[in-house]
Amino acid sequence: LRSSATTNAFMAGAAAALTGSAFVATSQPQGATTSCDDNTVVGMLQGISKKIANIESVIGSVEAKAPPAKRAGIDIVLGAQWGDEGKGKLVDILSQEYDVCARVAGGSNAGHTIVVNGVKYKFHLLPSGVLNKEASCVIGNGVVVHIPSFLSELDGLEASGIDYKGRVFLSDRAHLVFDFHQAVDGALEMRLGRNKIGTTKKGIGPAYASKISRNGVRVGDLKDWDYFEERFRALAEHHMRSFEGLEIDVEAELAFYKTVADRVTGMTVDTIDYTNKKYKEGKRILVEGANATMLDIDFGTYPFVTSSNPSIGSVLTGLGVSPRKLRGIFGTVKAYCTRVGEGPFP
Repeated sequence: LRSSATTNAFMAGAAAALTGSAFVATSQPQGATTSCDDNTVVGMLQGISKKIANIESVIGSVEAKAPPAKRAGIDIVLGAQWGDEGKGKLVDILSQEYDVCARVAGGSNAGHTIVVNGVKYKFHLLPSGVLNKEASCVIGNGVVVHIPSFLSELDGLEASGIDYKGRVFLSDRAHLVFDFHQAVDGALEMRLGRNKIGTTKKGIGPAYASKISRNGVRVGDLKDWDYFEERFRALAEHHMRSFEGLEIDVEAELAFYKTVADRVTGMTVDTIDYTNKKYKEGKRILVEGANATMLDIDFGTYPFVTSSNPSIGSVLTGLGVSPRKLRGIFGTVKAYCTRVGEGPFP
């Protein structure tokens, strides 16, 4: 039992490290006794509290203070369990107070629905902060983007009367998800049978695989059509060689991307430069986390995880900001646990 309690304490500390939060215990009144032989969770916490009280008596305690409202900085909302914690609802409420809303990892996920004045808005890739007409929206370099889905989402907003033009910015470094990535995603899931990962089959994993294999295509490549075409043809040929039976209509795909290239490049910027400039201007920035910590590719229930890092580290690498610029980190939990996808559920 003592070993189990130690393990629980370690896991609690690890979870806190993933989200950048701190474990806080309340000091016991003087004279309170703690039994070292009590192997229950309560006994363990009492022991920790007693030790903290002893340390505080020597060095003094430091009271943590919440950041003042509407102060400039970068705040982050993360999922702290296995997904579906209600991040979207929290983000929807908070985003009305921010100048910039950003996505930093993942792709066109299962999404969430927001109802405003009886109108339903479905978000998969765009930050829900786009409903705040005063906010700009950033899709960072750590995100993988399926252009047809992205444009369809924008068209849906426009049809609902939301003016997004001039407020949505797409990273030139973000990698593209192609239709054949989605086909591969589905085929790989089918091969796994009862051991399937439980992906959304949106092509997110295969797109990240292309990125890591260094043969992926980035959003910024559309600014140079000849280069884009060369990269696309090479990537398509690679996939057809690697996956028997996979057919890609290369010419049709290229024809589509040529028709939307101007529209996409019109929203494409160096989001690293853009975000850091907004920070220097004193703007309030909100990062909308996708998935959840226990689905993290490094820290989650591997291999039944997502293909990116939904924990705090992805904000630094997927948005291109210094850790010193982070302010509030909010881990979202719910009273009971469910999990997204397949796999073990401790």
